[in-house]
Amino acid sequence: MSESQVRFEFDGGDTGCGELLLDLLLFVKDKPDGALIRVRALDPGAPLEIPAWCRITGHELAAANYPIFEIIKRQRTSQ
Repeated sequence: MSESQVRFEFDGGDTGCGELLLDLLLFVKDKPDGALIRVRALDPGAPLEIPAWCRITGHELAAANYPIFEIIKRQRTSQ
């Protein structure tokens, strides 16, 4: 991660993973490409669900140390 990288915090608290992932999707949507999003998720399923969500959405899981996860928003390519 570069020091100039834009950072955001998302606190999912103890929200269940279904709602958490939908909320996270909406949160990430308006963030700039390449932004680092630090996610706090207490749901016991988060260590499995957040990495899977990253694979599905194309975002990079930069770090996972339950309950903290760091995600880098994917770079969109112009078409």
